[in-house]
Amino acid sequence: MAFAIDRSSLLARLAGDGEFASLAAGSNVVFALATPAATLIQIRVQDGRPFGGAGADFTVILEEDAWISLLAEQPTPGTQHILAHLAPRGAGEVRGDHLAFAQHIHLVRRTVEVLAGRADVPPTPVDLSLVEGRYVRVDVDGWGTCDVYVESVGTGRPIVFLHTAGADSTQFHGLFSLADRFPGRRLISFDLPWHGRSSPAQARRLLDYELTSETYAGCVVAVIAALELEEPPVLVGASMAGAAVVEVAARHPTSIAAAIGCQVGPRVGNRHNAWLRNPKVNQALFVPEWTFGLMSPNSPKADRDRVWWGYSQGGYAVYERDIVYYTTCWDIDNVAPMFDAATPPVVLMSGAYDYTVPPAATMSLAQRVPGAVFHEMPELGHFPHAENPVAFAEHLRWALATFE
Repeated sequence: MAFAIDRSSLLARLAGDGEFASLAAGSNVVFALATPAATLIQIRVQDGRPFGGAGADFTVILEEDAWISLLAEQPTPGTQHILAHLAPRGAGEVRGDHLAFAQHIHLVRRTVEVLAGRADVPPTPVDLSLVEGRYVRVDVDGWGTCDVYVESVGTGRPIVFLHTAGADSTQFHGLFSLADRFPGRRLISFDLPWHGRSSPAQARRLLDYELTSETYAGCVVAVIAALELEEPPVLVGASMAGAAVVEVAARHPTSIAAAIGCQVGPRVGNRHNAWLRNPKVNQALFVPEWTFGLMSPNSPKADRDRVWWGYSQGGYAVYERDIVYYTTCWDIDNVAPMFDAATPPVVLMSGAYDYTVPPAATMSLAQRVPGAVFHEMPELGHFPHAENPVAFAEHLRWALATFE
C-alpha cells in the first residue's frame, strides 16, 4: 500500500494546534508535501489558519521511505527533520519558489511534527535563583575593548562553558539548574561580544562583526584571565564552541586544565546558507529552524523550544558570521602542528542525532588530537547541553571523571 496522509485529519489537527497558529500568524502561502509519484497534501495558510489548497507556491518532495522514516515514533538518527532529507544530505528536493520555502520552513516543520504526533517527555526544570551575573572588561586583539557578560553558579574547581554560534549563555540555564550534580565545581558561562548581553566591541560598528580563530581563542583566554580563577578551568563547548575548545587547547594550552568539545569534526561544511543573511527572509524564524532539526526528537520539546527561542533573538547576521568561522576558519590542519607535551587532556563527544557533525566525524577528529578520548551520546543531537541538560549532565560527569 502506498504511503498516504489523511488530509481531513491533518488539517483538523493543525487547526487545533496552538503552536501552528502562532507560527502561521501573518502568513499567506500554499505548500505541498509529496512523493515523486504523488502529491500527499496541499495546505493553504491564510491569516494564520490552515485550509485545503491548490496551486502550491512550493512542494517538498521526499521518497516514500524517507517520509516513513521522518514520521516514525523513533526516527533513525539523521532522519528526524525535513532538512536532513534535502540536498546536500538527502535525495529530497523542493520544487517551486525556493524563497517561499525559506520564508515558511517553520510551517513545514510544525506540520511534520503534528503529523508525526510523537510522545513528549517532561522538560528540565529551570531555577536560576542561585545564578550570579556580572560584566568583565577585556581587550581582544582585533576587536579592542569589550564588556563581556558572565554568569556562574556553585563554588570550587571551575568549568567554563562556551555557547554555540549566534547564541548566548542562556543555553546553559538548564545545566546550571543541575549544579548540585557537580559538587565542588563552579559552573561559568559568558556571552561573546555581539552576542546576548555582551554588546559589540566599543570601538567597532554594530554590524562590523567578524569571528576568526585568533579573535575567538583570544577572547576566551582574555575572559578566563579577567575572572582571576584560582586554577585553570575545564573548557566545554559544542558545535562552533566545540571547535573553539580545541583551538584554545592548541593555541593557549596553559590557560585551561582540559577541553571537552562536542559536535565538532576535523572541519565542517554545508552549514552556510544563502538565506542566513537575506533581507527577504526573516532571520528570527529561519535561523532557529535551520538549527532546530539537528536536535534529537527524544529530547524534551520544551527544552528544544528554548534553543529555538534563543536562536530567534540573535543580532542581525551574527549567526551567519559565526558560521563563516566554523566553516572556513576551523580546520584541524591549522592547529595540529601546535599540539605538544603541554597540550591539556581533550575529550570529544558526539550526539548521534546530529546530521551535520555525526559521530564518525568527531571520532575522526579525536584521531588527530594526541591522547584525545572519544565518547558517543546516543540519545542526543547537536545541542546536547541545551536540548536535554539532564542527559548531558551524565555525559559531562563521565568526561570530567577522565581527568581526575
